[in-house]
Amino acid sequence: MGHVTEPRIPARDSRRFLRLALALSDQARALLKDTVLGAGDIAVKPDGSYVSTADTRIEEAWREAIRSACPDHDLRGEEYPPDGRGSAWEWVLDPIDGTDNFVHGIATFGTLVALRHEGIPVVGVIDHPRLDIRVSAAQGLGTRRNGQVLSVRDGDGPGLPLVLATAPENFSKGGRPELFCRLAQAFPNLRVYRDCFMQSTVLSGQAAVAVEWHAQLWDVCAAWAIAAELGMAFVSLDGPPDRYQVIMGQPRAVAAVQDVI
Repeated sequence: MGHVTEPRIPARDSRRFLRLALALSDQARALLKDTVLGAGDIAVKPDGSYVSTADTRIEEAWREAIRSACPDHDLRGEEYPPDGRGSAWEWVLDPIDGTDNFVHGIATFGTLVALRHEGIPVVGVIDHPRLDIRVSAAQGLGTRRNGQVLSVRDGDGPGLPLVLATAPENFSKGGRPELFCRLAQAFPNLRVYRDCFMQSTVLSGQAAVAVEWHAQLWDVCAAWAIAAELGMAFVSLDGPPDRYQVIMGQPRAVAAVQDVI
């Protein structure tokens, strides 16, 4: 079965909440199946990122489903204000991660569902509807990609580790504009993969490290839960308030990237 974390929540809760997270991912796929966006369905936020009617429609549906199944749980998502009651449980939602890719017809966008217990991510699902790729995990239950159990390889490949990084503009926004060039010099095979496709590629074992910079909680929470259950390293570095600077992947490769940073 591969690596499984020591449970901090009852197994019945892991199973129940993973089923709900997977159902939410299915719900998003169904809503996106026949979506055709017109010019009036797309807007640009103050930070320059896109939002579409599909983003808001999915998050509204998710919030309704969670309130029905878990009325005492808190909710945090990208498109609407937090809904908090001081619960130990908090769902963290990104209805479309990579809306810019989505509106341009690029299939690497995804939907992200995560659940935290007392601030610790314990359930995560990264789903790519157009690619039919889904990576999921729940604490104590292992990690799967399209139903196949995943495990971690740690530094057993030839040459330098394959490192994936977010776009250079995110390093500039996070106050480290020089960092992208430093990574590219240290790892000449550096790839720029945007959004959660970078995360699912590393979690699936197709690359060694993902470097996220200037991300929001909902951008990284699902990957955090999955990486923990898989036995990957997940390092969150200091940065601007409410932003996440993350290195995740095979432990030895993550250590090598940390040395460069």
